[in-house]
Amino acid sequence: MCLLGVAGGLAGLLLPWLTPWWLGFDVFAHFAVHFVIVIVACLVGWLLPRHHVKVALALMLAGGLGLASIGFFWRAAPPPAQAGAVGGNQAAAATAGGADAGIRVMTFNTWTKNHDLRALAEEILRHGVDFAGLVEFEPPKPRLGKLLAGQFPHVVDCNDIPFCYMGFVSRWPVEKVKARSLWRGPPYLHVRVHTPHGPVRVLLVHTLRFPWLGSQLKQMRAIADIVQRAEKSGEPVIVMGDFNATPFSVMLKTFQRSLGLRRITWIPTWPTQPLPLPQLAIDHMFISSHFTVRGGPYTGRPAGSDHLPVIADLALRPADRPRPER
Repeated sequence: MCLLGVAGGLAGLLLPWLTPWWLGFDVFAHFAVHFVIVIVACLVGWLLPRHHVKVALALMLAGGLGLASIGFFWRAAPPPAQAGAVGGNQAAAATAGGADAGIRVMTFNTWTKNHDLRALAEEILRHGVDFAGLVEFEPPKPRLGKLLAGQFPHVVDCNDIPFCYMGFVSRWPVEKVKARSLWRGPPYLHVRVHTPHGPVRVLLVHTLRFPWLGSQLKQMRAIADIVQRAEKSGEPVIVMGDFNATPFSVMLKTFQRSLGLRRITWIPTWPTQPLPLPQLAIDHMFISSHFTVRGGPYTGRPAGSDHLPVIADLALRPADRPRPER
């Protein structure tokens, strides 16, 4: 049995190399870490022949639990000066971003089935972020704006477009540049945030998933083209959201190779329902060269979602800071 486990694990690692011939093999790439766990567990079990099956299974279970614990271990501590409760006053959070061009950002798939608006609002406020991109932001989620109004007076969404369920909340003024729904191409929400340090372009993304791999790859390529046009503005760019793809997949590699952006995320964030055991890193942030990473990525609490939110502390490089608008 251990030899079969090793053979199966090796096959799982090798099959993604055949993706150029059939895109379906890319599914195995998402589970590369799991295949390594299986191989190591089976090899250790093979060395202990009297209890090899029990040892191998125990190590596989431990590996899966260890992987899940990463998402909960890498938690972000909310800044004491910025964290607050629903309805907190904005003055307590006025230092967000500060004069040193620091920006704390969040991407969060809030989950279609999750209607606990108060839990979501408290989680967003708890981290003292400057702005957050919210995926699966379908009605009644836009009512979050009322709960967040004290600290996030600027809210935009694309619910006016069918099936474009994304929203954006910000401490700073936001200009909605463009949005597109699932049925008209890659779903995204493109906004321009007027920060105290100058404008920053943010694209919030939510791609298709298995089994629609061909369409997902087309979406990745189309979004890359859209991001390239945003980069030509010369302004700092952040791309974030639920890509339904792990760092090992052809999907995400295709997207990243097309851009001058850097991916800063790798933490397992999904699933947290029905059990809080996140196994796959599918929620990501990409940043342009204008930024440095001060901290993170971190995760937060699911707040009723089947994803963990992802938080990062960024800073604009002094030489690359846009001139603040007046």
